[in-house]
Amino acid sequence: MPISYAELKAMLDVDAPDYPALSEVAAGAIRHLRKLAASADASLASKAVSLAGIMGDADCVAIVGSASKSRDVLVRVAAAHAASLLPDGPEATRMVSKLLDDRDVGVVKLAARAATRLSDPAVTAKARQANTRMAAAVRAATVKKRPQERSTTMATKAGKTAAKTAGGGTRRAGATRRRRNGAAAAQMPTGAMTEPPKGKPRKMPPGDMN
Repeated sequence: MPISYAELKAMLDVDAPDYPALSEVAAGAIRHLRKLAASADASLASKAVSLAGIMGDADCVAIVGSASKSRDVLVRVAAAHAASLLPDGPEATRMVSKLLDDRDVGVVKLAARAATRLSDPAVTAKARQANTRMAAAVRAATVKKRPQERSTTMATKAGKTAAKTAGGGTRRAGATRRRRNGAAAAQMPTGAMTEPPKGKPRKMPPGDMN
């Protein structure tokens, strides 16, 4: 008995679909698979596209080709991966060539991998150019990031230096105040006589009454 759309959807719409089992039950349900691959649910659609790549017959090649034009990057990533599973031929070559022009790096990376399985020298050369382009983009991003990291490091060091300078100035100011206070205390009168009184000492009158 052919599998229904609802059954195929339920088997696909899980965290880890059983693709080998699905490839057997979906062989007579290409119409359902095509509808699932065009779903607005990008996660479900990408799984349907992956299944089409595994199945790999002419109808499934058309499903993957349509997915390669999707506006959703997740679906295009699935199409690029599925393209690496398709048999070598003009349809797969055109599909991979289009995916190599994608604006998403992940799509281009998978498409370049798919190109290694194709016999067309033009798409193989295009894949090499795409790899060179991606490597240059990564280097440019790295070079752009380094000045920002240096600026952050310099700002951090400057902040630490300023904190140390401020702390040293505070300690020096405290020491200066302590020295000044000590000198001022040394100059204060103590109340002790430093010289004996001049002249002969006078006798104190006796305390007896005459």
